[in-house]
Amino acid sequence: MRILSGDTMNKIVSGSALALLIAATVNASAGQWLFDLENRSEFSVTSFRTQENGQWSDNWLNEIVAPGEVFEMDFGTDEGDCVVRTRIEFTDNTYIDANIDYCDISVITVRNKDVVWK
Repeated sequence: MRILSGDTMNKIVSGSALALLIAATVNASAGQWLFDLENRSEFSVTSFRTQENGQWSDNWLNEIVAPGEVFEMDFGTDEGDCVVRTRIEFTDNTYIDANIDYCDISVITVRNKDVVWK
């Protein structure tokens, strides 16, 4: 049997606590669609809506996203289909309507004529 010094025990306990903290952080964000909405268009984004059963949701944005700004989005869940019909509206009364795959994305970038995600 080997007896560990107090310093070694502190390192083991600290390392274990850090591992638990990292696991808790990963588990807390797992199960949610979290991503950034990046506006690279000429106009401000006024609404971001998703479609379910043929009906558009309420606006997911609580503020207008100006050109060059990034808005953090959180759907609060990852349940349902990954690919969701999405409509993004602008201050010039135009919109982009696309099927976006929300699984494993980190950024949705809105441009003048289209939207891309990665």
